[in-house]
Amino acid sequence: MTSQNPPCTVLVIDPCPETQARIVTYVQGRGFSIIAASDPSTALTTIAFAAPDIVITDMFLPEGAGLALAKEIRARHELCPVILMAKDATELAVVHAFRAGAVDYLHKPVVEEELAHALQRARHLPAGDLAGLPGVQRSEHRLTMDSDPAHLPRVISCLIETTASTLSATQRLRLRGSLQELLFNAVEHGNLEIFYQEKRKALSENRYGQLLRQRLTQTPLKDRQVTVQVLCDKGSKSLVYRITDEGKGFKWRSMLNQSQEVCNSEDVNGRGIFMARSFFPSLAYNDRGNEVTITVPLN
Repeated sequence: MTSQNPPCTVLVIDPCPETQARIVTYVQGRGFSIIAASDPSTALTTIAFAAPDIVITDMFLPEGAGLALAKEIRARHELCPVILMAKDATELAVVHAFRAGAVDYLHKPVVEEELAHALQRARHLPAGDLAGLPGVQRSEHRLTMDSDPAHLPRVISCLIETTASTLSATQRLRLRGSLQELLFNAVEHGNLEIFYQEKRKALSENRYGQLLRQRLTQTPLKDRQVTVQVLCDKGSKSLVYRITDEGKGFKWRSMLNQSQEVCNSEDVNGRGIFMARSFFPSLAYNDRGNEVTITVPLN
């Protein structure tokens, strides 16, 4: 069955003809047309003339050009979603991919359904940030997500794209890092009640994935959600992010009152909160400790 959506052009950047052919085969009948390029130079020329709706590029192009190309595309064509793909990428490499501006990541060899889902997510990303539209003085965004940490990287990327594209690159990077720490805290420590020492022990024994799966099947933990509210107010020149979990909260006052010397000690408990507050001193919790707010100045 042919999709009734308007045709969507996808540029695939990969030196491997087999990968290009596989992606063409996978997207047939899904409402996408594929054009291909094998190197960054050809890709940039193709983008300038063809104006694709989505770009998929290998992360490890010759001489490590994949991440640099992703950054270049985002700089020249800010509203064009970039999906990075790689074989056997480390977790740190995936983090670098999102920092380069990727909206999604695919493992190679590419699997048909994962590709289809990634393309649909990229296709339906909001086109730019409402805060940047002339005449819009105030906008509000709200999303509710489950407690699976695996979903967080894509949620964070979507939040950055839809609420913070007008910020400077430095502010976006700081916001991304802060949202990552605060959202992981909300999911792991708040909703799933996995506390620092327990997580540290599970990681040292290489069973943290097992611990997560176990908590995600327990009642009432498995049904808890995290809500993110974002308020953009041009009058006060600020973006306010409010993250609320359904956990029991924690004693945040003692943690925030600790000295910088304690934060720098070998015990890294709470370091994510310290990092977020160093970027955004407005960081504040509600009395219960299950809701945190940061305020980001608009440039």
